[in-house]
Amino acid sequence: HIYANQSYLEMFGFDDLEEIEGHPIMDMVAPSDHGRFKEFLRSYGKSENQEDKLEVECLSAVRGEFKAVMEFAPAAIEGEPCTQIVIRDQAATDPELAEKLKYLSKQDVVTGLFNRQYFMEELNVAVNNAVSGSGNSTLLYILIDNFKSVKENVGLAASDLVVKDIADIVREKTGDKGIAARFGDNSFTVLCRGDDVDAATALAEAIRHAVEEHIVDVEGRSATVTCSIGIGLVTEATPTAQEALSRADLACEVARSNGGNRFHLHNPVTDEQVGKEREEQWKQLLTEALEQDRFRLVYQPIVSLKGNTREKYEVLLRMQDADGNEVMPRKFLPVAMEQNMMADIDRWVVRKAIEALAEHRRQGHDTQFFIKISAASLGDPELPLWINEQIKTAHLQGDALVFEIAEKDVGQHLKNAKAFFKAISALRCKTSLEHFGSASNSLQIFKHVDADFLKINGALIHNLMSDESNQAMVRSIVELAHSMDRECIAEFVEDASSLTVLYQYGVDYIQGYFLQEPQATLNFDFSEESI
Repeated sequence: HIYANQSYLEMFGFDDLEEIEGHPIMDMVAPSDHGRFKEFLRSYGKSENQEDKLEVECLSAVRGEFKAVMEFAPAAIEGEPCTQIVIRDQAATDPELAEKLKYLSKQDVVTGLFNRQYFMEELNVAVNNAVSGSGNSTLLYILIDNFKSVKENVGLAASDLVVKDIADIVREKTGDKGIAARFGDNSFTVLCRGDDVDAATALAEAIRHAVEEHIVDVEGRSATVTCSIGIGLVTEATPTAQEALSRADLACEVARSNGGNRFHLHNPVTDEQVGKEREEQWKQLLTEALEQDRFRLVYQPIVSLKGNTREKYEVLLRMQDADGNEVMPRKFLPVAMEQNMMADIDRWVVRKAIEALAEHRRQGHDTQFFIKISAASLGDPELPLWINEQIKTAHLQGDALVFEIAEKDVGQHLKNAKAFFKAISALRCKTSLEHFGSASNSLQIFKHVDADFLKINGALIHNLMSDESNQAMVRSIVELAHSMDRECIAEFVEDASSLTVLYQYGVDYIQGYFLQEPQATLNFDFSEESI
């Protein structure tokens, strides 16, 4: 042994690396398998088709014999060739267990339905299928009516019981007709393959009626609720998953504003006025949020797959309404873009993020923040100068900040984007191209702005283990990044199988709910043992 990580040491009962240095690997193998192990080593590396895995009985001082898989790969330490051996406990890599953990990563904890993240991945697939002519879908957006009153009457904890009961109804009525998810605190979504409007309205009515008739027993008290349901079609005319969701959400708002306890099929003509009224309400809410500081930041870790333990977080935004309820960006950012408020919101985020980062680094943390910049801010020539002032005031080093811009925004505002990247780089800040690989001219865009990081489009990570075209795209992006001495980040990583593929392809960093959902605290463990 030359080197071993902490997990390896614990597996075999060693306290530190010094104990295992120079220790023969043969001592880790049970005597009954010594012969097979020696034979494997004699033939290893002598043929291009040589098997690089060996199932053996291993021997641990703390747990005795256990079944394991040894994986062999050529490596080097300080320029000297050696062999890397990864030993995987078969009990920990049981396919059934792995599949169960993968399923749990897609679940909502309270209801057992799929979670919002997984649903959006499936909705993206549905939109792509519709656009390519592979089939349309229908989308239901279900909202519990007057949920604020429910929480006030039964309490926050008991309101989860109400949500769970409604989730059970949605699951039962949906059956195998579609995918059901908990989308928000008191909202659910259902995605059904096919564009049978009659079937969609029948399902909506079945859910509505069952919810209306259901009596929830909450700690000896009874409660009843109703729901509003919006129905939207996902067709070749649906540009994005977000637009599909917005249409169903708008239809739900029409149902709710007409008294609730009903469903409504989205109609672009009749729903337009309701949409305008709601936009005015959101504009007022956004204005108040900026004036009254009702935005807040949350953070999601970006973790190295190559042993770099420097703390990296992406900064994400949430908003609170007048009642203190959290509002997700998908609700307010489209309105902010329409109302030309994104530049002000960007500055709020940058200012607050720099303040939070400076405070965290004063506590001894070597932390780097990834901060999103919208297309609206790319055309502001004063923004880099203002950012420089904020950095100086906070006594930060420039490379503690990474500014990331979506590939689509860069492509549509290339001249302004090039100027922004150049100005930000002059401040010694880093840059990132987000959702890379989503455009047909990704390589040309990258060459124009020369970002420090490429963040791989999350849609390419979906079903990565089984989707060969996605695998090819991810592999080519990694090769491109490394050929130009840049690093790449895989976003929306949701399961261990995707992580395995990304590790094999040489991806530098990963981000996603598999590691941690966005949180208000900066307390993720960035040690090598955390993944």
